[in-house]
Amino acid sequence: MAIDTRLATGVALGLLFALAPSWAQQDSAALPMTEIVPEQTDAVLFNPGMGMYLPGGGRFREVPEDAWFLQELADIAYFRPVWSMLEEAEGEYKFDEYFGPIFDFWVEKLGKRVAFRVMSESTHFRGKYATPEYVFDKGVPGVRHLNRYGDEQIDPVFWHPRYMEVYEEFLTALGKYLDGRKGLEFIDIGCIGEWGEMHLGLHIPGRWTREQLEETGFAREKYILAYRRAIDAHVRAFPNTRIFLNVGRYGSVVDYAATRGVHFRQDGLTPHGPSANVGKRYYHPYSRRGVICNYEFHSGWSSMQQKGWGAMETVRKDLEDPISYMNTNMLGIDGLVEAPPEPTEALKYAARRVGFRFIISKLNYLSRFRLDGERPGRILVNHTWKNIGVAPCYESYALRWCLVDGDGNVVAETLDFPQTPTTLWPPNEQVSLSSVLRVPAETPPGEYTLRVAMMSPEEPDVRIQLGLAGRTDDGSYELCRVTGVRVEPGEAVVYEEGFEPGSEPWAATEGIAASIDPGAAHSGQSSLLVTGRQEGSWNYAVHDVGAPVLPASKYRLSCWMLVESVEPGNREPHFKIGLTDREGEWIENHNTNVYNVRLLGTWQQLQVTFDTTPTTAGGHLAIEKGGREHTVTVRLRLDDVKLEVLERP
Repeated sequence: MAIDTRLATGVALGLLFALAPSWAQQDSAALPMTEIVPEQTDAVLFNPGMGMYLPGGGRFREVPEDAWFLQELADIAYFRPVWSMLEEAEGEYKFDEYFGPIFDFWVEKLGKRVAFRVMSESTHFRGKYATPEYVFDKGVPGVRHLNRYGDEQIDPVFWHPRYMEVYEEFLTALGKYLDGRKGLEFIDIGCIGEWGEMHLGLHIPGRWTREQLEETGFAREKYILAYRRAIDAHVRAFPNTRIFLNVGRYGSVVDYAATRGVHFRQDGLTPHGPSANVGKRYYHPYSRRGVICNYEFHSGWSSMQQKGWGAMETVRKDLEDPISYMNTNMLGIDGLVEAPPEPTEALKYAARRVGFRFIISKLNYLSRFRLDGERPGRILVNHTWKNIGVAPCYESYALRWCLVDGDGNVVAETLDFPQTPTTLWPPNEQVSLSSVLRVPAETPPGEYTLRVAMMSPEEPDVRIQLGLAGRTDDGSYELCRVTGVRVEPGEAVVYEEGFEPGSEPWAATEGIAASIDPGAAHSGQSSLLVTGRQEGSWNYAVHDVGAPVLPASKYRLSCWMLVESVEPGNREPHFKIGLTDREGEWIENHNTNVYNVRLLGTWQQLQVTFDTTPTTAGGHLAIEKGGREHTVTVRLRLDDVKLEVLERP
């Protein structure tokens, strides 16, 4: 529940009607709005497209279901098999054998997410063939290396065209099995480089040497072309899954990946920043283009201690970049079970900052709303959001506002698509929005709870976790209490003009004459006659409503128009209201349907139903010409103008 600090109770965004006594005179002051600061929480948020993840290694493993790190740190398990673990012989895939237990335990049983990288080369692999032996039998050249345990390992020449041909067949099958599967968070491109990273391990004893590169025909352009082909193959195989490329010094490869919708990850976090300075080089500019950024620590905790690297020092440095995902590999899963205080504190800190973290920094709402039994009530909510995470949100989410009674029943709800989409809520910036919740007219008076939820309309069961207290079982957040008050329905008409004798004509624009004329009328004795030749203006005649127009309300504007002549004959007049704020500044227009000039000489009703903005205070009416650039000679009549309020706060 929000902390009701009552920072301000008083002036709202609107004025009163001076006309229509039975509606307007009941309010003798502006709308009574209440301002609060909703209570925040420091809980870790588990949301799609972001989060900390656990290094699961190469094979399936279980963890205690009540492990602290599953609740307070991460809900993604990340596995790195080598290719030969999934396909020893050509076409004999072990997908069910490998992936089945992982999905059964982590996704189905624990309700968590999983991610994978399939590597073709890894100095940590104990076998001879990380890439299946049959691949070399099909004409892919191999190079002899030693793994970190001193055993022989044969690795492929990634830039040889035959290599990618064979790999694409495997990748196609893998995509058919995994793509879009429930619980799959992302896939890494791991088919090129040591551990699938964007380097060949030239600094690692027993791995690639300069001589081997020369012998196998290595060239920068060949390496880049191989990567581009690998990127394209993954995009084809995984159209419904996030794909990450481990980025490094090949800027042209990184840029190509971004153009194909692939995201960035890097395995070199240190207290001095990431390897190859990828944060400043790639993460900051490309994150603004929709590229999601992902980090992994360079070293484990024991190694970091030996190097004198502080855990919090490292985390704080790397959170200077717009990171949406981070591997917890400072400590493996076993190390997390009884983690030392220093890395635990640092990882928890990272978990509360990584990705996006939305809060409502200010809520200004109508605490008492009208219920008359005939027209729906309306609750105006002005809400200011802030992203206190380090990264953008890369999905466009909607807000679901609902009103709940004392028994927990939803009595009103609305789906609101923010005018400023959630993808444009950058870190550390405020975004101010307004929403209106319509309450059914038959709702009984009383006290209700206002809730909000952030969600994907296409996946309504997915509720985005916010950095707010008061989360309910359905993933929404309790914000405040509001009260429905019974009032008399009253008249809906707030402005009406029949242009009867004695009425004042409207102000005409240059070249136009406007007068009260008895020559014809839709009803009564006369109408407003508009005649003349107009150029350079949008309209023929204008008139201030003369009474305030309420904010966050629904209105209907109507009139009757008769066009006797208009030249050129294709100009179609219409009627409009221009809404203004309390300073008289224009906000927006609402136009009626146009007059059908094919039926000249007939009275036609023109009307429009519209919602006012939260800052609306007044309005002006106008007979519209249909464009300012044209010169038009016209003779028309206007009658029975009416402005009605249909719903109001």
